[in-house]
Amino acid sequence: MIKFLVKGQNIETLEHEIIAADQIAFAKIHFVFDNSWKPLHKVVQFTQDEITYNRVLRTEETSCFLPAELTAGTVKMSLFGYDAEATETVRATTIVKTLHIRPSGFEGENSNVPPTPDLYQQLLQKISEKGKDGKSAFEIAVEHGFVGTEDEWLESLKGADGKDGVNGKDGCDGRNGADGLPGKDGKDGADGLLGRDGINGTDGKSAYIIAVEHGFSGTENEWLQSLKGADGRDGITPDMSDYATKADIAELQEQIRQISGISYISVFESGSDALQKYGNSIYTYYNDGYRSLAGFAESYPHFCCAENNYALYFNQNDFRWAGSVFVMFLTPISITGSMHLLLNYLVGASQDAEFYLVKKTEKTGSELAQYIYEEIKAENALKLSFKWLYSDTFISVMQSLENISDGEYYLAFKGTSDNSHPMVKSIKFMKE
Repeated sequence: MIKFLVKGQNIETLEHEIIAADQIAFAKIHFVFDNSWKPLHKVVQFTQDEITYNRVLRTEETSCFLPAELTAGTVKMSLFGYDAEATETVRATTIVKTLHIRPSGFEGENSNVPPTPDLYQQLLQKISEKGKDGKSAFEIAVEHGFVGTEDEWLESLKGADGKDGVNGKDGCDGRNGADGLPGKDGKDGADGLLGRDGINGTDGKSAYIIAVEHGFSGTENEWLQSLKGADGRDGITPDMSDYATKADIAELQEQIRQISGISYISVFESGSDALQKYGNSIYTYYNDGYRSLAGFAESYPHFCCAENNYALYFNQNDFRWAGSVFVMFLTPISITGSMHLLLNYLVGASQDAEFYLVKKTEKTGSELAQYIYEEIKAENALKLSFKWLYSDTFISVMQSLENISDGEYYLAFKGTSDNSHPMVKSIKFMKE
């Protein structure tokens, strides 16, 4: 499915598939519109080689077929909308979205390609598709038993004149009221006027409300619990036994470097070609659903970008505080117990990580991503025991797979934009 979100004047990719040339009424483009677009008459424009093809959606439709005239190469897509009922001119527009059409294997004549109707013809067709006029009230009355002409029916709607009402009696004069009692003497005045009380100030926002405005998601009790730190240990020297020292990390990387006779299966490697290489083979799950890496990177510009050499970065600019993103690799890996998972990353704090292996299935694309995520949530996935190790530079860490049964699996992991906010440079499976 090819699906886009039209939000304001931006077009974001929700789901993306490869588009092949030479199709006719087959490749369908779906749109999700925000509230500002829903009341507008909408038109999708596709431009290639300075020729523009229009697809009219009007107010009620949300999808259209890709014009059959489009050939292999790049196509520019945008939308415009207008409000025919507004008292002043209203025209909404979007930025241009580039689509890539690949050559197909079709061999045959293209003379039967139906031309896309021009904008005026499509508007006339949409108008002609409106429903017929409904029955008149007189016709409905006849269907329900009225006998007579339409004029007689109209006369039948008039009620008889009402009779004049009886005049009411004059009211009696009211009695004179009794004189009031004399008032008491007033108190002596004091010197100077007393000042008025000031107006109470409005209550300020609670700390919990401020936390929510800055990205916290959860109840107030959950927020209060998040403020409590873990119990401290007695003594002056903290227990750092669970943390790797720089010497430990240096020794581990040296061990990896010295291992001979090994080969690697790479599932992700940062670099300028990362989005092109993994754009459709890596999917994410975040608040708004499943997306390919290419579409996700467009919506969250710091996640996989040139600034960080296209590493996967779970940053707080895109996801605020403690946003969780699942990353799922749709290419199955044949795993044996003698293999290791090799990660290259940097993180801001040492803490437990969530890595999973899900058994292979026949699903593909967004359906496969959904399958992987649901298997994790149903606790049907194999969970790898793993811990992020704090480092202010990129480090390489090995994880043994000796307890994993041989088979084909998909890898998935969760990154969180909290104190750890990991930046993952590469993920490989190492075979000795």
